[in-house]
Amino acid sequence: MVKTIILLICMTLVGTSSAMAERLDAIAAIVNGEVITCYEVETAKDALNTQLQQSGAAVPDTDTLYEKALDSRIQRTVQHQEAEKLGIKVSHEEVRAAMTDVEKRNNLEAGQLEDVLKAQGVDVEVYKETVQDRILNSRLINVAVRSKISVSEEAIREYYRKNLKDPKPVREVHTAQMFIALPANADAQTVEYKRQRAEEYYQRFKAGEGFSSIVTFESDAPNASEGGDMGWVSQGVVKGAFKQMFDVPVGDVTPPIRSAGGFHIVKVLEERMRKPQNLLPYEEVHARHILLQIPGSADTDTQIKIRNRAQDIANEMQDSSDEAFAVRAKEVSQGPSASRGGDLGWFKRGQMVPEFEKVAFSLKPSETSGVVETQFGLHIIRLVEKRKVNPNSFEAHKDNVEQLLVQTEMQQQVPRWMNTLIEQAKIERRTCDNLAFLKKTGVTKGVPQTTTVAQDLYGQPSQPKATQTLTTTVIKSEQNSNHAEGTSSPSFALSAWKDAWQAKDMNAYFAIYDESHSPDQRFSSFAKWKAYKTRVTAKHKNLHVEISNVIETELEPNKRIQFSFDQHFKSNRLDDFDHKEIVMEKVWDTWKIVSERTVK
Repeated sequence: MVKTIILLICMTLVGTSSAMAERLDAIAAIVNGEVITCYEVETAKDALNTQLQQSGAAVPDTDTLYEKALDSRIQRTVQHQEAEKLGIKVSHEEVRAAMTDVEKRNNLEAGQLEDVLKAQGVDVEVYKETVQDRILNSRLINVAVRSKISVSEEAIREYYRKNLKDPKPVREVHTAQMFIALPANADAQTVEYKRQRAEEYYQRFKAGEGFSSIVTFESDAPNASEGGDMGWVSQGVVKGAFKQMFDVPVGDVTPPIRSAGGFHIVKVLEERMRKPQNLLPYEEVHARHILLQIPGSADTDTQIKIRNRAQDIANEMQDSSDEAFAVRAKEVSQGPSASRGGDLGWFKRGQMVPEFEKVAFSLKPSETSGVVETQFGLHIIRLVEKRKVNPNSFEAHKDNVEQLLVQTEMQQQVPRWMNTLIEQAKIERRTCDNLAFLKKTGVTKGVPQTTTVAQDLYGQPSQPKATQTLTTTVIKSEQNSNHAEGTSSPSFALSAWKDAWQAKDMNAYFAIYDESHSPDQRFSSFAKWKAYKTRVTAKHKNLHVEISNVIETELEPNKRIQFSFDQHFKSNRLDDFDHKEIVMEKVWDTWKIVSERTVK
């Protein structure tokens, strides 16, 4: 992706000053072989500057801003590389669903968010990238950190006995932290040096220096740009030396606290007493579901086919066992719970969208619904169990207490994990001289800045994507000069895909797919899907593939195309008609398949 960005910049600058090109293409850092350009860092620096001005915080000198912006780009690059290594992805559909949720929480009508963003000067594509980053990082942390934290049932019961069995008011404090990381296997000299640094920060805070400003630029925690905010913490959750945060008055800080990952200085921002609620017994249900999504670009015929398919599945599942429903969900469901057989676990009223919830709570155990439509698509719901819950019982509190204890542990583990990733990365930092030249030449004009909307709608300012406005110019240039048949044509790529499949030329067939995407969500990686596809295709003889009624929809100009078509697959083993949807993206000058789905 970075290589593509560099290429796009170069093409945009054809016919302009070579000095400008050198500065735009200058390399700020190389992280595990991946380039971060000076332009990216300069853009991130401008966004950080705007963020500080909007928050009323003191803005440091340009060099300090630059170093923090570079650190943030390095951290982002390392996180994305780790996510790719672990096979963690975020689809365009998930980004759209997240934006729909933002609209609902802000009382906006469907599709209105983009208009609001544009009206306040926020680039929509940059905003989408920010949303995608948030989802990706959340999943990455869940896999890399949260999944490795184990809380014993005894610890959960102990918290319940002390704080919840006999409900009483509980003091909670809202905290933020300054974190000084220790390298892995640090020797005594390094530990002492870091301890002294922590002590110096502590004395500065006690002398009245701004906590948030110092944390933003000098803390080693991943959330440093948010002032190190740790949220609300209740007594009984924290362990060891961290308990002293409850002895600190509002506005004051704790002395440095040593953990396995480094030194923490915790500031108490505010406090509150959480009063117990007198709750009545409530009902919970345990359900599974099968989800079929309807693409926003689907025409009327395609929508009808998807709805008919959903109805057929609903009819098929009416008298099935729970095991059979789970198997079918793994085969056809397009929701994130598909790998678990559509299992949604236990939930109470208010946790699901109203249309889904109404049907789920109306079912009896072992009963399957008809087709239920929500903003996410078409659902077939199966009720597994139903129960009445005493709101003061251990069972009612167990999940929440476990999550609370895990989240508290993660406040220490996430910074340690992030700093370990950066320590292990091969990072080469370079210098970016004369960056002011970019502004003087007007090259950065039009680069979106962080605005209040981005903060209000998603809670955190976005970081503009480097070269966003430059890319538009390149696309127009390429569209006029290089749209001949060949690798630059999506229709040619579709034809090559069909021909390679029909010829059972698997090398040519797989070459048309982007290896960062697994076309079938049943498989955790592209390699596993390849092995399966090769094995299955080999069993077919006299294979013939015919596609017709092709509809080409441009999702992003000269960058992202969707094909909808009817497919006739015939061999000695199978004679099948399907409606298929394929999305292609342009990678360099080649069109690659990034998603593929069959609609029966």
